[in-house]
Amino acid sequence: MRRTLTLAPAVLLALAGCALPSTPTSSDQAPPAADTTTAAPSAAQKLADLDGDSQPVTDYQAALQHLAAKCTQDLDKVAGIVFATQADLQKNNVKDETEYSVIQHLDQSIPASAGKMDCVGQAAAYATLRESH
Repeated sequence: MRRTLTLAPAVLLALAGCALPSTPTSSDQAPPAADTTTAAPSAAQKLADLDGDSQPVTDYQAALQHLAAKCTQDLDKVAGIVFATQADLQKNNVKDETEYSVIQHLDQSIPASAGKMDCVGQAAAYATLRESH
């Protein structure tokens, strides 16, 4: 049960849209002017950036879409769950995971025949297994 309580605050932040870090702005600077020519980075781009762009963003996008198809949450919330899970693993000294590997491992942990499921619980179970070794 402890795992659910440990991961829950991070996941709640993720589900509130606060999970993926954005570019900080200084309070003494004016906010940047809206640029209508460039879109905000996608969730896949943000996760790739956190991993040091070791994989093409298209790989992250494809993996996120495949995982999100198995989850009751939408793609952006699934990305937040991935971010929160990887951060929790790092905090608990599991250093061999990346954002990309978490996406893959969560996806592999859900059989295609299972139908859509709550990926928050699946991520908590995965983190518990990884942290117990």
